[in-house]
Amino acid sequence: MQNLLNTIPNISNTAHSTRRKILFENRDDALQKLLSNMPISFFERQDCIVVGISFQGIYFAHCLAETIKVPLAFLFTSPILAPNNPECEIAMATETHDVVINQPLVRSFGISLDYIYGEVQRQYEDKMLPLIYQYRKGNPLISLKGKRVLIVDEGINSGLTAFSAIKSVVALQAKTVHFACPVAPYDVVEIMEEVTDGIFCLYKSKNFVDIGYYYKDYPTIEAVTIEEVFKKIQGE
Repeated sequence: MQNLLNTIPNISNTAHSTRRKILFENRDDALQKLLSNMPISFFERQDCIVVGISFQGIYFAHCLAETIKVPLAFLFTSPILAPNNPECEIAMATETHDVVINQPLVRSFGISLDYIYGEVQRQYEDKMLPLIYQYRKGNPLISLKGKRVLIVDEGINSGLTAFSAIKSVVALQAKTVHFACPVAPYDVVEIMEEVTDGIFCLYKSKNFVDIGYYYKDYPTIEAVTIEEVFKKIQGE
């Protein structure tokens, strides 16, 4: 499992058709459809924790955690960008200093591992740590050791964020690691099935476009919503 999580061999999206395929009216619709296809009783236990991994998916993770009545935690992540292309993500780092690398991109650009791991530290200090202080008052991520962890997002694009989160949760000695999302690329889900104890995904596309493509209503999550969710996480 750990070897698969060190580098992901090929996680690129391909947009094929401009004809939109709407699967969900909005986030609430996607959540209800996802819950109806999950073994909820398995997660309704004291040793289960839902872990959110993106600001855009935090409302989704919060609602799922409240539905199954388990605690919610949030794992901060930050992309590592190519040195000469600020639009290209070549890796993803987490607050626990775990990193997953898009190996084909790194090889094609001739990027050194020294650069990537230097960026991991820089992203932690410049991006993640300030957010940890802003939203979690500087407190570390709650212990996941021996817990049934359900990582949740409202969809998967390249898979970098998902795989880096899985790597962190495994390193933090979770008892089991499951992943839940409404939509994802088919090839990414195949790899995720090998590195988790199970993935719950309603729609797996071989011609994946992007997450918002499958939602009729997909607004950006507002800052006030993020703040409210973190207040609930902190028990305020």
